[in-house]
Amino acid sequence: MGDLILGPVVEATLSKVIAVASDQLDLALGWKEDLKKFCSTMRHLRGLLQDADEKNVSGNPALKSWLQDLRAIADEANDILEQVAYKNMQRQMAVQKSKVRYFFTQADPQALIFRQKMANKIKNLNKKLAGINRSANQLGLQYKLANTGPEPRATAGLETHSLLPSPVFGRKEDVSKIVSLLVDSSSQHDLPVTTIVGMPGLGKTTLAKAVLQNEKIREHFGDNKMWVCVSENFDVKRILMEMLESITKSSSGGGDIGSKDTVLRKIQEKLGEKSYLLILDDVWNEERKIWEDLRSCLLGISKNKGSRVLVTTRLKNVASLMAVTNEHIHHPKQLNEEECWTIIKHRAFGDNSVSDGLEEIGKQIAKKCKGVPLVASIIGATLQNKRDKKEWQAVIENQVWDSLEKENGVLDIIKFSYDRLPKLALKQCFAFCSIFPKDFVMEREMLIQLWMAQGFLESSEESCMAADEIGDKYFKNLLSYSLFQEGWRDHVTGSVISCKMHDLIHDFAQFISNFETLIVEEQPGSHISHHVRHLNLIGGREMVPTILGDVAEKLQTLFSKHGVFSDVQVDLKRLRALNLDDASDAKQLPTCFGNSKSLRYLDISGTQIGELPKFITKLYNLQTFRFTNCKSLKMPTGGIGDLINLRHIYFNDEERMPANLGRLTKLQTLPLFFVSTTKGCKIEELGSLRGLKGGLEIRKLDLVEGKS
Repeated sequence: MGDLILGPVVEATLSKVIAVASDQLDLALGWKEDLKKFCSTMRHLRGLLQDADEKNVSGNPALKSWLQDLRAIADEANDILEQVAYKNMQRQMAVQKSKVRYFFTQADPQALIFRQKMANKIKNLNKKLAGINRSANQLGLQYKLANTGPEPRATAGLETHSLLPSPVFGRKEDVSKIVSLLVDSSSQHDLPVTTIVGMPGLGKTTLAKAVLQNEKIREHFGDNKMWVCVSENFDVKRILMEMLESITKSSSGGGDIGSKDTVLRKIQEKLGEKSYLLILDDVWNEERKIWEDLRSCLLGISKNKGSRVLVTTRLKNVASLMAVTNEHIHHPKQLNEEECWTIIKHRAFGDNSVSDGLEEIGKQIAKKCKGVPLVASIIGATLQNKRDKKEWQAVIENQVWDSLEKENGVLDIIKFSYDRLPKLALKQCFAFCSIFPKDFVMEREMLIQLWMAQGFLESSEESCMAADEIGDKYFKNLLSYSLFQEGWRDHVTGSVISCKMHDLIHDFAQFISNFETLIVEEQPGSHISHHVRHLNLIGGREMVPTILGDVAEKLQTLFSKHGVFSDVQVDLKRLRALNLDDASDAKQLPTCFGNSKSLRYLDISGTQIGELPKFITKLYNLQTFRFTNCKSLKMPTGGIGDLINLRHIYFNDEERMPANLGRLTKLQTLPLFFVSTTKGCKIEELGSLRGLKGGLEIRKLDLVEGKS
């Protein structure tokens, strides 16, 4: 399944390179004709990709190799175009500073050498493309025009529907029984545990959330309810810290706030002698010793006999291990056909009436869902733009239903929805999300900025829209297709500002991007694929230099909770996103990132970095810069005004505010501005920032000069 995205990724990469190359024809002094030839050949090869996509890539090693070779050439071309664009920005900065007024002109020897170098590279790529074209003929690939029809239009009322809380269907009896076990039943056991156990996609987490919102539960436990997503990492201290964050409604910032005893005392201080409800979602641990460690901690928090624990799990062994009696093991029923139809109808039509003739077909589809809510939700979301009976009938006749009887059958249903995403870039955006661990809460703005950094939002078909508008549209698309689950909403606008992925959907995202995305949570195995482009280093601290050495050539995204880069001697020239958020041991930004001129996203929040290196002001492509909670950080004396493409900047205290923000004319996000009488920090800096969006808090207005 990992080859599913190869064809779409190659096509999207080619489209992006062709668009960028066409835009840069005027910069190709002396090699314009070679670049035109390159674009023409790439367009022809793109026309072969639809035929390639219709063939079985997994069962055809030669075709898979051809696609990989074509993508490698596109990546090389992108590197060349990045260099040309960077040189042009360098020239613009030099002209602005009036230091080199005739830089990069016909008479400049350096410019002549650079042009000749780029011309030779493009000529070499044209030779490689000729070989790729010959291989395509040998593979029998036929030229086909890509489907450029209009994107399916959202039905009336869909957006309004997406802003309403998702109702829970068919779980009234389940909620009532679990609430009774938690509130009404008396138990002779200390800290009785109730478990919800069932197959993937059955709605265990949704059921637990419905219990949490129940009026009886609210009255009985008040504000003393805690929710922890446990997943496969049953780390007792982490669970306790997340309990503390849940009960205090505040984050520890990812830092270590002390020993287990310290955390326990803080929870105890907050709860007093009141009873509490703890929900442990998605538990996999089957070791009694580890569970008993957590249980003994929980027993020490409060002596109140009314405290309860609710657990969700796929595993019967976990349910038996943690539940106090068989009566406290709850198996949610599979939904009946009418309940599945209700979910499909709600996802497909919202509050609108069902179109003529579709209800009968819809009920047949509901029957095929086998009582699994996730399947009904995904199928309903897939049908939300469809009002033709033939399209609904085609869903019934699709062979995907045959796989639902198999162990991983739900994954094929998810693939069914994924295949129907209307744009290649949207598939890339979805697959990219596999870089986050399971149960991770993805903030909408952060996600869109990361997509933008990867170039996924540079769509020629939507050229009239700004990149962040395209990103917002894609975010809503993935929500509407049920590939994202909504998290938090803005309390003012009601819009979704964060999301999560269901475990099964996360599994699918990992399947389709398994060669390109790697999450290291523990010590990795001996072999790291050189195809890795997106890397998340959560664990494996000692292996960081080795891992980076293995993947540096193609690496585009690096997330790391470790700051151990002093021994790293690699060239990360293709890096587009660097996230060191909460890498608390990071004290400097090493020189290995100095050649990352393609860097578009940088987050050093929560680090101990004291001084930014000089190369930071040369990152002309940087679009997003986050440095909140950086108490040791000193900004460059001259500010960061040379970062001419910066659109989003995040900081949260006065000492970290950069000078000369007025030069950042593309800036859209600026949460804070502290007025000062110092040059570069006066209120006038805001005058040229006409593209600002969202909220802006201006402090120290009493220092505005000349105010009445």
